[in-house]
Amino acid sequence: MNPTDYTLLKKIKSGDRPAFMLLYDRYWDSLYSFVFVRTRDKEIAEEILQNLWIKILENTDTIQTDAAESAKGYLLRHLHYRILDFYNSYKKAPPTLSIDEFDIPNELEISDTDYFEILEENEINTLLSMIDQVVAQLPSTEQQVYDMRIRKNMSVNETAEALGLSNKTVSNKLSKALGEIREQLSPEYQSSKKLVSILLLMEILMRY
Repeated sequence: MNPTDYTLLKKIKSGDRPAFMLLYDRYWDSLYSFVFVRTRDKEIAEEILQNLWIKILENTDTIQTDAAESAKGYLLRHLHYRILDFYNSYKKAPPTLSIDEFDIPNELEISDTDYFEILEENEINTLLSMIDQVVAQLPSTEQQVYDMRIRKNMSVNETAEALGLSNKTVSNKLSKALGEIREQLSPEYQSSKKLVSILLLMEILMRY
């Protein structure tokens, strides 16, 4: 039985990495479609979604669930207002959107057929374990940077101060670590949507 969004959010709050990836995989495609069809801008859609995932990582308690322990309604409402912010900031005509749309989000009905690949939690754990093995073979400084930035979600400034490095060096070290992970894992998971999601998340975190 698949865990509810409420269960996943509780796990995410305690630092459960696979739980975050399960939630990410559950909603990414549909939420991206929701934003893109209203902004018609790939970069803006990605930015709005990235900010949402970072919000979930940084302050899980703000994500509300309904009686069925689903966060979908909250996520849609959050994105609705971020889309309006986008139009207002660029002084464009706002899209024709109503909160009522969220009661029947036909384009967002999620089923297994919406995805060309969904990995189970044990498979996610296997991928993360493989990533950890690659990281364990990296030079000491790169391991420390990866641990602080990705596992502990520390900022660039915090990591730089803890290790006595410059912000630029921290970013470079993490970039090298991610490059090594791609090189080591891609041959075995070239078609893995989950791997792409994990690496995308890492790229997002590099900016903060």
